[in-house]
Amino acid sequence: MGSVSDEVTTAVEQLAWRMAREMLQLEPDAGPRSGLPDADARQLWLAALTSLLAIRDSAEVLAASAALSAAQRGADYPAIGDAAGMTRQGARRKWPGLAGLSDERQRKLRWWSRRGDQFTQCARAVLATSGEGPRLAILRERLDDIEQASPAQRIDAFDLALVDAHTVAVSAPAPAEPIAERASGLLAALTADAYAAMSSHSALAIREDLACGTAGCPSEPIVELWRPDFGHRPVPACREHAVEALGQPGTRLVAAYQPDVALSVFAEAHPNTRRRRGRP
Repeated sequence: MGSVSDEVTTAVEQLAWRMAREMLQLEPDAGPRSGLPDADARQLWLAALTSLLAIRDSAEVLAASAALSAAQRGADYPAIGDAAGMTRQGARRKWPGLAGLSDERQRKLRWWSRRGDQFTQCARAVLATSGEGPRLAILRERLDDIEQASPAQRIDAFDLALVDAHTVAVSAPAPAEPIAERASGLLAALTADAYAAMSSHSALAIREDLACGTAGCPSEPIVELWRPDFGHRPVPACREHAVEALGQPGTRLVAAYQPDVALSVFAEAHPNTRRRRGRP
């Protein structure tokens, strides 16, 4: 480890001096032992100090990124702490929130392998039947990023596209054409299903204080809807009333309490709109 540490120190020192020379616009061979006057040498040492602190800050950011990537691929806090030269508790204090990221990443991969093609096709269909606007342009860019990303980067690209797809599907005005309306509704159901499938079990548990938003309904809610008649705020709904509400233009699924529920409710609400070849 000593030789590796010495090599790292040497590399960091060389980088700091190079940055200091560039900062002061000095010749490539200028250094603290090159016979500079005290005033110039002082400025060089101060520039080196600035460079070293910038390198330290960058290393902290890169270390956090490395810890996050390792956790997403199965590393636990004891392993991360060992790699960082600290205890498990020290690693948890320094980089909180890493526990369970490997499971979350696997859930994302499973959902993407099952629904990824349907998601991108549906999002493209929504874009094809919509006008122009900044949100639509961003979603179009996100979909292009997914297609161009390497397998290792595709999950990150998908995360960004999911956020923008949810915004477009839920907040855009209800299209007049039935096909366009169905595409927007299906995209909202897909994003709701994705979030349900990728959340932890505790996040999916139905809270005891939730009830169906339809007055007098004793049934347990399974999804949340945005409904024009409720001022477009999330309203819990049982299956029966969710299916009924989704028959009205502009109503969107925005959340589901278990995976696959959003898509099954949407399919039940639209029994006569089967998937056609080449369409979502």
